[in-house]
Amino acid sequence: MAAFNVENLLRPDIYGMEEYTPIEPFEVLSTRLGLPAERIIKLDGNENPYGPSPRALAALGDYRGYHVYPDPEHTLLREAIQDYVGVDKAHIMFGAGSDELIDLIMRLFLQPGDAIINCPPHLWHVLLRRCPLWGIGG
Repeated sequence: MAAFNVENLLRPDIYGMEEYTPIEPFEVLSTRLGLPAERIIKLDGNENPYGPSPRALAALGDYRGYHVYPDPEHTLLREAIQDYVGVDKAHIMFGAGSDELIDLIMRLFLQPGDAIINCPPHLWHVLLRRCPLWGIGG
């Protein structure tokens, strides 16, 4: 009996894409450099070097709904934000980071065969690697 090979099920264009290299986590970088993590400020992962605000930590600590799925439309948050920014909640969208939001925008507006212009350093390499997923050239 031949061994099952999942690669035979994958789209060849996706399988042939360059592998994504994630950022180096604090713990790994700290060990490699021989420095304590608190002495390192990383700018490569679009991370906040100061951590969450004390008010955010307190709100997280008091929350009792972690065992249920959150509202996928972020209804209460969008309602609160709309008053703050003066934009109707129908025009406010949240995502799990800017990469996800940019990915959603690309999927909505780009057509297969379209091309994008890369203007370094503003278009991240990780997004350029997604061009084949969107059916476009970068």
